[in-house]
Amino acid sequence: MAGLAADYEKFKSAGVEVLAISVDPVDKSRDLANKLILPFQILSDPDHKTIDSYGVYDAAGKIAIPASFVLDRNLTVRWVYIGKDNTDRPTNDAILAEVNKPADSSK
Repeated sequence: MAGLAADYEKFKSAGVEVLAISVDPVDKSRDLANKLILPFQILSDPDHKTIDSYGVYDAAGKIAIPASFVLDRNLTVRWVYIGKDNTDRPTNDAILAEVNKPADSSK
């Protein structure tokens, strides 16, 4: 999450809203956002309903698998990156490249 914060202005300039979703309760998510000085929100999903709907809940670890999704204004998923482990995340440049692709070229 801190990596996304480093390029937050690039995302905003590209018209992107950055959000994180965690299985942690609201107070824990808020504390983490404050600790990391994140310029975006961490949404809490302790019942993992949204996390389940995107297929990124790790039941064994009781956490969300690190994943990045690019959704368009109609909330259509245009691009997905699901990490193989806790350290596997796309680079900000890779996400921005997907954001900047025309909608019909992401398929």
